[in-house]
Amino acid sequence: MARHWRQGILVRSLLTVAGIALLVGVLATLLARQIVGTRLNDEALTRLAELVDTVESTAAVACFAEDEQLAKEVAQGLLRNGELRSVVIRGRDRELARVERTPREDGDRESLLVVRALHSPFKSAETVGEIRLQADRAFIDARIAQTLWLASLLLVSQLLAVVVALAIALIWLVLRPIKATSDRLHHLDAAGGERLPIPVGHEATEIGRLVADINALTAQLVATLEQERRLRRQHEIDQRKYRHLFENAGTGIFVADRDGRLLSSNHAYRELACLSGEKTAESRWLSDARWDAPGELLAMIRACLDGQTDAAPLADDFLLRDRRGEERWLHVMMVPLGDGNVQGTVTDVTKRKREELAARRLAVTDALTGFPNRAGLQRSLAGLDSLSEPFALVMIDLDGFKQINDALGFPAGDALLLAVATRLDEQLGERDRVARIGSDEFALVLAGLQDREAIAGRIDQLASRLRMPYDIRLDDTRHAVEVGVSMGVALFPADGGDAHQLLRAAELALHSARMAGGRGWAFFSPVLQAAAEHRRRLEDDLRAAVGGRELQLVYQPIVELANGKIVGAEALLRWPHPQRGLVPPDVFVPLAEEIGLIGVIGLEVVDAVCRQLAQWRQLGHVLYCSINVSARQIPDALPPALLLERLGHHGLPAESVAIEITESVLMRDVTVARSWIGSLRAAGVCIFLDDFGTGFSSLSYLKRFPLDTLKIDKSFIRDLHADRNDRTLVEAIIAMANSLGLRVVAEGIENVQQLALLQEMRCRYGQGYHIARPLAAEDFSAILARGSVMPGDT
Repeated sequence: MARHWRQGILVRSLLTVAGIALLVGVLATLLARQIVGTRLNDEALTRLAELVDTVESTAAVACFAEDEQLAKEVAQGLLRNGELRSVVIRGRDRELARVERTPREDGDRESLLVVRALHSPFKSAETVGEIRLQADRAFIDARIAQTLWLASLLLVSQLLAVVVALAIALIWLVLRPIKATSDRLHHLDAAGGERLPIPVGHEATEIGRLVADINALTAQLVATLEQERRLRRQHEIDQRKYRHLFENAGTGIFVADRDGRLLSSNHAYRELACLSGEKTAESRWLSDARWDAPGELLAMIRACLDGQTDAAPLADDFLLRDRRGEERWLHVMMVPLGDGNVQGTVTDVTKRKREELAARRLAVTDALTGFPNRAGLQRSLAGLDSLSEPFALVMIDLDGFKQINDALGFPAGDALLLAVATRLDEQLGERDRVARIGSDEFALVLAGLQDREAIAGRIDQLASRLRMPYDIRLDDTRHAVEVGVSMGVALFPADGGDAHQLLRAAELALHSARMAGGRGWAFFSPVLQAAAEHRRRLEDDLRAAVGGRELQLVYQPIVELANGKIVGAEALLRWPHPQRGLVPPDVFVPLAEEIGLIGVIGLEVVDAVCRQLAQWRQLGHVLYCSINVSARQIPDALPPALLLERLGHHGLPAESVAIEITESVLMRDVTVARSWIGSLRAAGVCIFLDDFGTGFSSLSYLKRFPLDTLKIDKSFIRDLHADRNDRTLVEAIIAMANSLGLRVVAEGIENVQQLALLQEMRCRYGQGYHIARPLAAEDFSAILARGSVMPGDT
């Protein structure tokens, strides 16, 4: 209790106030002593000066008369003042009087000294002596000490009065209500709703606000406790619900430790794991079930616990065998519980796994023939490096299969493929394999074969069997069908050490057989690989050249043969390769068609030609320019609307451009070609038929398509002066074109004899090296300035 009293707020407050008062009193006393001492010193000096004033005139007379007796009487009279210690009066030349008190112990202390000069009573400017008064320091200090003591006593009394008043106010106004509130708080029944009353008079003070805050906090604590009790009751209810759900859930649920010991499991898990009725839950282990790989299940538990900071659950499918030995797939998903255990859920996914396995089998199996497909073949060849026995991979392509599909329909094509598959299966040896790797492509693996003569014998036998007629029945109608066969052969390991290399080698060999005319077969050769690599590099270079705008346009004049007047030009594309030199158009143009660049190149050619024609027209040169168009550009890569838009953009009439097409363009799709040509012709664009006379049905096109000009192929012009048949054919073409109102342009005029003969035949237009070589735009502009070109000028 004593310790509690000493640590109470009252004692600490009073001690604090007393300490502060003591400190203030000491500081105030020191300051008062300094001020009072200084003031009393000043007063003592003032009184000494006043004493001098009272005797100054008498002392001056004594000094003037040098009357020692008078001077001594004045000095003794002054010394009667208790504050003085000594008086000295000096004349002009000597001391007239000296009176001193008995020396005291503080005689060495510094004394107050007043010195004043004495003047003649008759002449105020004349000094006749001086008077020197020395104060008694001990007397003055005693008076100062007495005064300071009284002042300090008064100050301390005031401070004590203030401390007592503050203590009374603190006790009455602060400590008393706090003490009362504290006493009530000790007996407060907060849970019963009791609250602290606010002390009277403190409704708006800090004490009142403190009591209000205590009441609010008490109410909040009571509400929190009530909420905690409700949550505990709800948790107990939820636990009972969870246990009910846990036991009756359709999904298997278990809790296991790191070693796979089951801490709890529900009925569904025990049924799925075939553990029902075998052991009690406390003694069960995950490994009690007949898992195919129990170690992997335990490894997943440890992985789940070791990575429990990651919230993502772990899941996998595990194979299990039931009591009858039948396979069952269970999907197990685990999450860490944070206490070193895992919770797992188990569902039966046997049906899904069986469907996946079936789908996986379908993914590597051809649905029509039942043979492995390309993926299945690649999978079977994936482990080639582990094989020691050589074999031959034969890739087979059915020639003419597309025509049969087009003529008889897809059901006939499927029936033919099944018949081919049957014959292939009949030709297989015990260790051979067959796969269907494309719509009409098959692959054979002839095991144990490496000798080329033996392989050739097998392939000839196989080709003879496959080329025999097939009897196809469709809707009670029988069709006798024959197909050709092309084959490419690659040998393992000579032609490839892995599946990719071997398949590529067989494809190159098959491509070689097709390029030779088909209906044959070829072995792979490294030359084929080199050619394919060369083509690949050429493709890459062409893409880079198109992207870098390295292709160049040259222009070959088209002239009137009678006078050499330039009427037009043919735009020709050139590719100056930095390493290969000038790549011929008949090399890179077909390549551009195959890799899909011809559309981009064609649009760039149209833009370049239109710009050049516009420049020539500004210089006063009106002519047309013909542009060669590939079958791959019709109709989408060069729509008529786009061509007309580019002409309009450069301010050119439609007849400024002529489109050169070949017979292959017309044969590709007659309906599409006629519509495309008709749209251009209706807009005023001229249509040239290039290489006329070299096709199979060229004459029929003159009637079916709206053409303007025929260009006689240079193969007829080359031997015009030496081959009478060529001369007759050219004469017939010119006569026919004139009768149909078509213009004729002879290509490939390379000597004077050819030119003379064409002039005799009344061929109006021509072009060729004898007239002018293809020229860059700047050089072509130079000859345009002359208006005509004569043979041998360029």
